[in-house]
Amino acid sequence: MNLIERYLGRVLVSHTLLVLMVLLIILGFSEFMIQVGKLTDEYTLNKGVLYTVLKLPVFAYEIFPVAILIGTLIGLGGLANHAELTVLRVTGWSIRRIFIGVMKSAMLMWLIVAIMGEWIAPVSEGFAKKMRSEALHQNFSIGASEDFWMRDGEKVIHVGQVITDSQFYDISIYRVQAGALSEYWRAKTARFSKKDQQWRLYDVVHKQLNWTAIETPKAPINQLLDFRETLSASMPVELPVTPTLISTLNVETRYMGVIDLWLYIQFLEANALDAEPYKLAFWRKVIMPLMIVGMISLVFPLIFGSQRQVSIGQRIFVGIIIGMSFNLLNQIFGNLSVVYQFPAILGAFLPSLVLLLVAWWLLKRLR
Repeated sequence: MNLIERYLGRVLVSHTLLVLMVLLIILGFSEFMIQVGKLTDEYTLNKGVLYTVLKLPVFAYEIFPVAILIGTLIGLGGLANHAELTVLRVTGWSIRRIFIGVMKSAMLMWLIVAIMGEWIAPVSEGFAKKMRSEALHQNFSIGASEDFWMRDGEKVIHVGQVITDSQFYDISIYRVQAGALSEYWRAKTARFSKKDQQWRLYDVVHKQLNWTAIETPKAPINQLLDFRETLSASMPVELPVTPTLISTLNVETRYMGVIDLWLYIQFLEANALDAEPYKLAFWRKVIMPLMIVGMISLVFPLIFGSQRQVSIGQRIFVGIIIGMSFNLLNQIFGNLSVVYQFPAILGAFLPSLVLLLVAWWLLKRLR
């Protein structure tokens, strides 16, 4: 970077970080007030504060495109109000050159946020969910990714993979009586039947261990083991959870990193399970740089196309409107691609492509 590009970068970074901090304070306070309403003897105020703090990396990753949009509007808008951009253009800097200089700093910021979203946010989110769920629901121990443990009386249940709130994969159930294992179930999948309002196991292996005390001449008391194994295509089972409770606990892979998300998609496809929502989440993470390019591209017609001074409040308002509109468009296309079985890559890329085309058209008119 030359001196001018470093100056543009400082303006962009400082205003983006300021906007990001304000948005995080708003979101963090809102999340904290939600947690205050859930406080119990076990889920204390300190845990509520810790949960809110652990959510901040996730919030930062999700709102970064909007933060950089508003930050660029405010930063470059301030330079435009002080005629600094006009001076740059008079000295030979084209709009394209200014755009490239701004994008260098924007991509460096995105790289830092991407690293946080890939490694820090998933761990932080997993620990936050685990800490809160164990405090609110003492029978649960949720893992750092998608598995969790349950206890229901004499039964200890382990769910290997949570596919949806009504479908589990790789379930193990242990029944412990008098300190000894008496029964064991292993099932490939479990599904919740809305019709019967109960869980059913599929491809079940049931092992039963019966211990009988006997007396022999050599040993007054001995244990005789009666071992039986049966196979079943399906069977009903009582689990201490419902789909509503699972949704409340938010046991999902939403905040997984790109690599883990890709591996999870391969797992779902290998087991003939629906992977489209996770493909959509994967491609949305992949196209984040394209989204940022589109956001900043849309700022330039608004900055260079205005022939009068615009207040910071007006620029913030415009940035919020653009960000909300794009987010709505992104959600609509994404949901439509899942519902109507369109390719997930199309649902992820189309909103950003539309944003880039609109920005290109406005820039072309500006020139």
